[in-house]
Amino acid sequence: MPEPEPNVVLAVPHPTPLTPRGTLITCQSCAAERDWLLIQIAPIVFVRCRCTYEWQEPDLGTEEVADTRQPGPDREWASMEEMYRGLGFDGLFAYTYFG
Repeated sequence: MPEPEPNVVLAVPHPTPLTPRGTLITCQSCAAERDWLLIQIAPIVFVRCRCTYEWQEPDLGTEEVADTRQPGPDREWASMEEMYRGLGFDGLFAYTYFG
């Protein structure tokens, strides 16, 4: 898939565990091990947990975001907060796993 244009945010739900370089990623706030939101802003990838804890993950690259992305139309959001709420990563579903 083509890379997003600069200054475009790409957000992709990732329901399964992430193990870049063979290390399981866990949320430092709630210890979740799966059900992430991968957020790509230019070449930088952030991981967001359903508990709202978010961090830059240097071991993840744009390839992981592209590999996780599902075919279909893209959706535009008016704000990051609206995106988090619409995708269920605004804290309402903290400690809940989907998928």
